[in-house]
Amino acid sequence: MAAVQCRFLGIVNMSVRLFGTTFTTASADEVLAAAAALPRTCPRLIVTANVDHVVILAENAAFRKAYDGAAMRTLDGMPLVWLARITGARNVRRITGHELIAAALTAPQPSERRVFLIGSSDLVGTRAAAAFTAAGLAPEAIANATPPFGFEGDEVYSRRLAAEIRAHGTTLLILGVGAPKSEIWVDRYGPLLGDPVTLAVGEALNVATGLVPRAPVLMQRLGLEWFFRFLHAPRRLFSRYFLRSWRFLRIVAASRGRDSLDSALGRHRRTSSWSPAAFIRARGAPLPVRPK
Repeated sequence: MAAVQCRFLGIVNMSVRLFGTTFTTASADEVLAAAAALPRTCPRLIVTANVDHVVILAENAAFRKAYDGAAMRTLDGMPLVWLARITGARNVRRITGHELIAAALTAPQPSERRVFLIGSSDLVGTRAAAAFTAAGLAPEAIANATPPFGFEGDEVYSRRLAAEIRAHGTTLLILGVGAPKSEIWVDRYGPLLGDPVTLAVGEALNVATGLVPRAPVLMQRLGLEWFFRFLHAPRRLFSRYFLRSWRFLRIVAASRGRDSLDSALGRHRRTSSWSPAAFIRARGAPLPVRPK
């Protein structure tokens, strides 16, 4: 399957460079509008970067490829916003999956909008569909699916799900099944999906449906939303926040004095000859098998 990329070319004066990658600092409404305005040649993926994403990017070539091919990338985690400000960026704002979903639910709904929701449970899909109906979208314009655990590794199921999304005529695809599986799955099966604006928002979909609480505004502003999430799911999130997240500090420290953080993420500096395949071959690792 040939890889197809719909790259974000930039909103003037609304972007910042971090980790060798361009992130938009536009508002959630502007992000959705700009993604919708891109050529409709493939899924226009929007990713929301946080500290955990940066750590995974340093270790997972397939995730890096999905990020490189995303139409837009926003800064979700407050540590990334602070880092951008330290580097001299101005007017940097945090745009999370919560804001993107809220913007997508803002009435009136475009007449041509058709939404497909991929959630972690049937209840998530049902409640999210009800939210879009309440926002003014016709019930027949909304579909949802709850994929089984490990679906991203099941080619038969993935192809069937991708065909269902395309047959629905989806213009807005929302995935709430977590990173990096959401982003990698969209990158891998993109040519089968059609051309929807695609939001990889993880647990934000559970929050939007009222099944999971969100941190108070003060905790969000202080960069403590992660701690609020940990308190509500300590066993699941302990490793992420108290073991894996420390690698982020090493990545930032390794970037000091450099023009970009590409090498800190295990990348070569970007040149015209760089590619994910070349990166993998240089390290002697087998190329990932992609569906035909």
